[in-house]
Amino acid sequence: MQHSDSEVAKFVYFCVNLVMIGVGAILVRRVFVLFGAIGGSLYLGHLASTVFKDSWLFPIMLTAIGLGVIYLGIAWQKNEKALTDKARSILPIPLQTLLRERY
Repeated sequence: MQHSDSEVAKFVYFCVNLVMIGVGAILVRRVFVLFGAIGGSLYLGHLASTVFKDSWLFPIMLTAIGLGVIYLGIAWQKNEKALTDKARSILPIPLQTLLRERY
């Protein structure tokens, strides 16, 4: 999807990477979070270099997004146990059991 000429396909690629980050956080799989973050960064880099090349507002928005990510990371770290338990409660029972036994 990244080599497509369609911006919609590239946005879908970005959404898949965001899902990978969420799944990696719930399943405690850092590799999903890592590759999701790399893919998301590639998409944002594409937006910065191609789509919003001459925009002065886009860097400001990227800064706001970055600060939001930092805030969410701090909030996640403070409430990791409760948020993980709540997110895992929507998973199927066998997967909940597997995750409970491993961690």
